Amino acid sequence: MEKIEATGRTLEEAIAVAAHNLGVGEDGIEYEVVEEGAKGFLGMGQQPTLINAWIKEEEAAETAPAASDATHTEAVCNLLTEILTAMGMNVECEITEDNEEEIDVSVSGEDTALLIGKQGTTLEALQYLVSIAVNRNRSSRRVIIDAGGYKKKHNDSLIAAAKKYADRVKEYGQEAELAPQPARDRRVIHMALADDPDVYTYSEGVGRDRHVVISPK
Repeated sequence: MEKIEATGRTLEEAIAVAAHNLGVGEDGIEYEVVEEGAKGFLGMGQQPTLINAWIKEEEAAETAPAASDATHTEAVCNLLTEILTAMGMNVECEITEDNEEEIDVSVSGEDTALLIGKQGTTLEALQYLVSIAVNRNRSSRRVIIDAGGYKKKHNDSLIAAAKKYADRVKEYGQEAELAPQPARDRRVIHMALADDPDVYTYSEGVGRDRHVVISPK
């Protein structure tokens, strides 16, 4: 059973995105909520809802066959290049990972800083757009876009900080509350400590105040 991730401003929107990516109607999928969304003031600072979704067994046999991996990867490169060219950016794209679950793309060049945007928001929006477009009528694979190594450096920093906090939690036996973070950063921390036998993590707070708590088991 293939699962995909989908996000939306509301649960209903996340379900619609998942159904679109899987190529079936909304009644043809099952899902589980990973992160509940939270409303911001007048729509600002709103945290998206994140779900895992998959096609119902009775629907799976009726879905169209997946395009070849080569075609899928080519579609990512072509669309991303087209978008960046239209934006007037002098950058180059390279596929760094290509497997059954995801396609990783590295963007390099003199305009990567503009592509990243404040706290990676422009890069996240581009990744979302490309993922939606290339996964239509294909088996869904995560598309991960990095620019100038930003995501790797950022995620490595998050993971290192999470492990330091986890060590302090183990040492003192008390919970550690991290600073408020967007859902994508909280997910990195949850995953980084998921296999740690001595601590567990959970999110609390709403909107811009939502943050990760690391607690001793």
